[in-house]
Amino acid sequence: MRMEALTPLFDIAPAVQQSASPASALPGSAEASAPGKSFGQFLSEAINEVNQAQLHADDLTARFAAGEPLDVHQVMIASQEASVALDLAVQVRNRLLDAYQQIISLNV
Repeated sequence: MRMEALTPLFDIAPAVQQSASPASALPGSAEASAPGKSFGQFLSEAINEVNQAQLHADDLTARFAAGEPLDVHQVMIASQEASVALDLAVQVRNRLLDAYQQIISLNV
């Protein structure tokens, strides 16, 4: 699935971004008050990082299988990092879907 097709789905309205006040930011959090990045941009960057970890692990695995002199522990660590990153992304997705379903089921 191409991320370019999903990008418009994740953009938050500029009015919502502007209504967030720095007073609501957590103390000591520099990124919480930084304007300009939408939730969709953060999500897209996180998905790209997971994809890069998967690609790196696949590359190391292919190079190791081809007989390049790589340490097996480097290949296994990269593979496990990619696996943990994917598991985390799936759990975040599940939490977001649960939150969305709870919001939709609210009686207004």
